[in-house]
Amino acid sequence: TLIFAIEEINNSTQLLPGVSLGYKIYDSCGSIAQAIFSGMALMNGYEETLGDTTCSRPPAVNAIVGESNSSPTIALASIAGPFSLPI
Repeated sequence: TLIFAIEEINNSTQLLPGVSLGYKIYDSCGSIAQAIFSGMALMNGYEETLGDTTCSRPPAVNAIVGESNSSPTIALASIAGPFSLPI
């Protein structure tokens, strides 16, 4: 799974040393509106902050992984494209 792969990369001293990858998982439930809402929340930083989490800088969204051949992903790609955010 995606979570397993990211954790393996983060736990390896040989793969991407000094870099920590993160993830947030949202389910659009096949809804274009939900995909757009979640994607826009990620892109503009409007997210719920969790407890005592401290970071030296705000997290950056570098990519969004969507379902293949889905209308919600296609709609989100048309909005994220102008911001050079790969889907």
